[in-house]
Amino acid sequence: MINPLKTPLAYRVVTSLVAPFLPLLIRMRLKAGKEDPARQRERYGVTDIKRPLGTVIWMHGASVGETQMLRPIIARLLQTPGRTVLVTSGTKTSADLMAEQLPEGAIHQYLPLDTPRATARFIGHWRPDLAVFAESEIWPNLIWTAQRAGVPLALINARMSEKSLAGWAKRLPMARSVFGAFDTILTADRQTADGIATFAMNSLPNIGNLKLDAPALDYDQAQFDALRAEIGNRKIWLAASTHEAEEEVFHRLHSTLREEAYMIWVPRHPERGQAIADRLGTTARSHGGKPRGQAYVMDTMGEMGLALALADICVLGGSFHPSLMGHNPLEAARAGVPVITGPYHASFVDLFRKMNDFDAIMIADPREAVTLIRDGLNGRLDDIAANAQGFASQSSGTLDRTIQELEQLL
Repeated sequence: MINPLKTPLAYRVVTSLVAPFLPLLIRMRLKAGKEDPARQRERYGVTDIKRPLGTVIWMHGASVGETQMLRPIIARLLQTPGRTVLVTSGTKTSADLMAEQLPEGAIHQYLPLDTPRATARFIGHWRPDLAVFAESEIWPNLIWTAQRAGVPLALINARMSEKSLAGWAKRLPMARSVFGAFDTILTADRQTADGIATFAMNSLPNIGNLKLDAPALDYDQAQFDALRAEIGNRKIWLAASTHEAEEEVFHRLHSTLREEAYMIWVPRHPERGQAIADRLGTTARSHGGKPRGQAYVMDTMGEMGLALALADICVLGGSFHPSLMGHNPLEAARAGVPVITGPYHASFVDLFRKMNDFDAIMIADPREAVTLIRDGLNGRLDDIAANAQGFASQSSGTLDRTIQELEQLL
């Protein structure tokens, strides 16, 4: 999040002034199905859950991708007795997934609104012993409130596009106040390390991308067998993590390929599932539907591993519209599935460059994607899939280094 206000004082004043109007925003999000009505008080820093005894480590990730990345870190930190990990995120999708996946000793809360009052309630209640922010999720009032309370702060797997870094560079007083509050900043790529160093006023370690050390996604074998039986021996191409802005591209791809292969569609935001299914003339998994026709919409949480296990080739969404910035290709790569991404992937440009050098990914516009999907369905991309799996299996040591740095702050 980059705020247009240039100074810390201006930001605090303006966020205080707009605070009375934010309940209207929450009500609008409730109507859109983007908030949990039973938990909206958490947006104001209010909760019915008591602070656990012992050490509380607060970790924040924006949505599904970031919170999934945090899971191995959470598991490692909880190996020490007497600790609780408090996980915050900002989307209902991630909250629903965390409810299913968080281990014993971890708690999920919605991120409070970034107003002085809400952040003060949140920090005052939980009194974290360490605050960890992931990637580019920067909320100034939360950071300053934690800093004033004496909470050590870490920014891990920091990743920012050139545009984001340029935005912060235009607001140096804000940037220096925000990034200077962190006790530790661990960056995922050299571009981010060099960019943030100009704000933090010191050199930063580029330790690599945490997503390189993530485990392969698992899946339920019984569910796999059931779906495979329903679909039969048809070849399958997967539309993964798609966004509404690019859905028309995927509808056209399906129209072109519908007689040649079966399509599984996994939208990034599950609430899009039924609309997609209606247009395809098929069923959505969240409504209990079984595969039929030439396509199936898997709009359920936590089943990307299952979809990848079924697929012969994956077309990665979030990359076929100028407003989008790409998604992590390593989940598909670990599954041994050839990966195609669109031309818009600024959030992962360094990773895609390395994979391209390794002949481990294909970057294509929609027209080129048709040919590549056909190649993948016919086994002509097996070498690229093997290269991708080999690339993804390399341990970067980033997870171990991150744990070491966080332990030093506790």
